Parts: sequence; C-alpha cells; structure tokens
Amino acid sequence: MTGGERKFGVTGTEALIAAVLATGAIAASSVAMAQDDILAAARTMTPPEYAGPTEPAKAPAGIKIAVVTCASILHGCVSPADGITHAGEKLGWSVKVYDGGGQPNKQNAAILDAISSGVDVIATIAIDPNLIQLSLAKAKEAGIPVIAGSNGIDTPNPVNLSAPNGLGFEFDVSPDYITPGEHMAQWIVADSKFKANVALFSDKEFPSIMAQEVGILKGFSQCSTCTVSPQIYFTATQIATQLGQMTVDYLRTHPEVDYIYGAFDPPAAVQVAAIAQAGMASRVKLVGALGNQQNVDFIRQGRVQAADGAYDNEYMGWAMVDQTIRMLNKQPLFEPHGENLPFVVLDKTNLPAPGSDWQAPTGYQEKFLALWR
Repeated sequence: MTGGERKFGVTGTEALIAAVLATGAIAASSVAMAQDDILAAARTMTPPEYAGPTEPAKAPAGIKIAVVTCASILHGCVSPADGITHAGEKLGWSVKVYDGGGQPNKQNAAILDAISSGVDVIATIAIDPNLIQLSLAKAKEAGIPVIAGSNGIDTPNPVNLSAPNGLGFEFDVSPDYITPGEHMAQWIVADSKFKANVALFSDKEFPSIMAQEVGILKGFSQCSTCTVSPQIYFTATQIATQLGQMTVDYLRTHPEVDYIYGAFDPPAAVQVAAIAQAGMASRVKLVGALGNQQNVDFIRQGRVQAADGAYDNEYMGWAMVDQTIRMLNKQPLFEPHGENLPFVVLDKTNLPAPGSDWQAPTGYQEKFLALWR
C-alpha cells in the first residue's frame, strides 16, 4: 500500500455505519459517501500487505508429506492441497494428495494408507478431528505428526485442536474467520444503503463457518435499520438434495428478503441455481465465502451472487508448509498459527482473471522460499 492510499479497518467501518444511522434525516449524498467508503473497506485486502513470518526456517530435505482433503470435489478443499504441492515441489519434497471423499471412513482410510507408506507428516484440509480418531491414534503410535488447515480451531480463531480423548492436530492454519464475516456483513449493509433484509443460512458442522457466523452477526448488529432472519441451519448432506428447495420456499414465504448470506460457496452455488430456476434471480443478491471459481463467475455474470468473501487458499498451503518446517526444526511456530492469511470481499469491481483463484498480490511465494533456503 502506498502512502497516498487509505487504509481501512473494521473499526473505521463501524464508525461510518454509526455516523450514517445517527441521523434519521441524513442527506442522500452523505449516505452515498459512507456507502462508497464501506464498500471500499470491504474490497481492500486484509492484511493490506504480506504479514507472514520473517524468521528464517531452513527446510529439511527429503520430507514425504501426505495431504488428505475433506473432499476433492470441493475446490476449497483442493486449493490448500495445491499450495502444499507447489511449495513442496520447490523444496524437493514428495507430496501425495488423497481424496477424503467427504466421508469419515474414507478420510480415516486415507490417513491409514499414508501411515503405511511411511510419510513424515500428514496434512488434513477441513477435516474434523473428532471424525478421524482411529487414524489419529495410529499416527500417534507411529510418531507421525498430523496437521490441519481450514478448520478454524487454532489461533487467530478460538483454539480447540483436540478431540475429547486428547487426540487432535499439531496446529491448524486458517484465516481469522470472524473478521471476514464482519466485512461480508458490512458489504451487504452498504450495498443495500443500510436497508438490507437478509436471510441468514449457515451450517453448524464446521467450526470455521460458526466462527465466520460470529463476524456476520457482529457486522449486521451495527445496522439498526437492517433486518436479519434467525439462522437457517442446513447440513452438508442436505446441500445437494434439499437446500435449493429450502431456499426457494423461504423466499416465497418471505418476499421482503432481498439479500441471502449463503455461508460458503458450495451451498451458495446450489442456492444460486435454485433461485435462478425459480425465476427469482432479480429479487435477491447472494453473498458466499471461499472464493471458488464457479461462484466468482456467478458474480462476473451477474447471476444472483453479488459478492464473495475470498480467502487465499494457495497461501494457506504455503503457510502449512512453513509451520511444518518450524515444527520439524523444533522452532517456535509463527503466531498466529494462521500466519495472517489474506482475504478480501470480491464483487464485480475487483474480480480475478477468469479461470483463476484470487491470490494476494504480495509475492509471498518468494518470501517463503527465501526463509526456507
């Protein structure tokens, strides 16, 4: 960020919202100015520049790492694995990616296979430790550390790395999910000119989504002229079969709703398709999170989805490798363990090039490599 640019933060945005709502008869021009500033704050990458580790950590040679995705049909599960693969290639490491298939039995089987193959480290992406206790116990017996990404159960989020019997992960690399939640809510507040009527969909199964929900609710709490529904919870098993109809039915019985918070991109994509098929595309704007290419294309096409809280999941993979190196070297882990993973709210003004994920333009790959050599 250059000296002439403005640096936005959540605190400043809250003040702007409060200023707009403080006077009922505030001029339309003032609303427009505040709206522009709040939208600009949401569209600004956080942190605004590289804020990862600076302490060198020489990478050990010849490391074999297995990566188990939550489900490889979900782009958000695959992107961090790609980041680990790309970083591993630069280090000469052996990286093998397993598809967890979205099912605990497949995730356990993948981890057990990785243990049998003699890997040095096992990395999991968005997998609840409570669901893989069998394989975590076997990894512990074999002396193989298991790490995590995208769970939201370690700093800067509330720390809950262990399952009830004490078997869990060494660390979890995730963004600060609460702050992006605030930014997404503030984008909706500003885009609606402080009049949003929001249907709030969410999923209790994922700690990351629940942390993000905290931020969403905090962001909406700043707008006394907005209306937000009670949480409408769905489960992962309902996404493909029931969520679309649930969404359409809710909109039919609540015609005043003009915004939908879709929690994260895979269910949001189902909602987009159902809303369009029901002929309601012009009625509502949907906001999702993750930054999946399909959802970004919905924004590009003007198809129901209007914004997305995008995380740099490639960075997540590189940060997982960085923390792994520090762990293997018995160096202190970088704090927070999420390594200040960048995020931004994407809308039609700041989309990445077609066919590409959003990535923070900080040159972090070379910065990491310089620390590891």
